Amino acid sequence: MKGLKRAVQCLISSAASFILALPAWAAVGGIAERTAEEASSRVVQLLNDVLRPFGALIIFVAVAYTGFKMVMTAHRPEERAQTLASIPYILGGAIVIGGVMIFAGFIVQLMLRAGQ
Repeated sequence: MKGLKRAVQCLISSAASFILALPAWAAVGGIAERTAEEASSRVVQLLNDVLRPFGALIIFVAVAYTGFKMVMTAHRPEERAQTLASIPYILGGAIVIGGVMIFAGFIVQLMLRAGQ
């Protein structure tokens, strides 16, 4: 445990010294001006590029783990019932991820229409 704490501290201090040694990004390339449309489309693109695959991976792992656990607890009805009880949580998480994607797209479209 002590070694892990020391390794994390070493990693954090190395990363901090690397970041502090870099020149400021604004001084090197300047800060580019962006329109609201570019920024909002970038947010939607970021959500599509990051959240969708990450959510799909998490859902896949949860379903695979649940299936594996059901096979392993086939002859123990109490543990199998607990495993089956986790399925609604997986579905709820999938619905939340989908809802976040729809909500973000809706808000961005509202802002674009308000800006025109």
